[in-house]
Amino acid sequence: MRSLFTAAVGIAGVITMTPANAGTYSVGNSYARDCWQAAHARDHDTNALNHCNLALDQEGLDAANRAATLVNRGVLYMRNRDYSSADRDFNRAVSTNDKNPEAYLNLAISRLQRNENDTSVMPWIEKALALNTEEQALAYYSRGVLNERNGDIRQAYYDYKHAHELAPDWDEPTRDLARYKVVKK
Repeated sequence: MRSLFTAAVGIAGVITMTPANAGTYSVGNSYARDCWQAAHARDHDTNALNHCNLALDQEGLDAANRAATLVNRGVLYMRNRDYSSADRDFNRAVSTNDKNPEAYLNLAISRLQRNENDTSVMPWIEKALALNTEEQALAYYSRGVLNERNGDIRQAYYDYKHAHELAPDWDEPTRDLARYKVVKK
């Protein structure tokens, strides 16, 4: 049985989309830990950025923790709407450890928050999902936003639905699903 999907007028926005939680928690490195805590707590102050910088400059981080700290700092930059610095850190994180799913997801979110509809963002979301991002719901929601912006209404609906199933208490997927009407043919 086929279904027709229609979305109400208006494209899904990502203004309220938050960056994915940052990478790996660094237990033994105080500045790296502080950086992670600030990114996780949605902290915006410059002291948090300074802790990230100190962790990257002074602590002997292995590749995984260095990439995670770059993602954490990138999240802080993104929250301050410094997207070029955020993108730089996410790209450096990928170069340092190409197995860090949060770097790919946050790179995609950074572009989506600037309302970029370029489908070149899609492989980053797919890579984050393939690497089993901790933020599965956010990844599916992001993919839904991009699909909707590019006219793939059916796939957008399924992505929003999957995001809602993964995070039923999260308002954005629920709100976006409410704009759809499924009509059986």
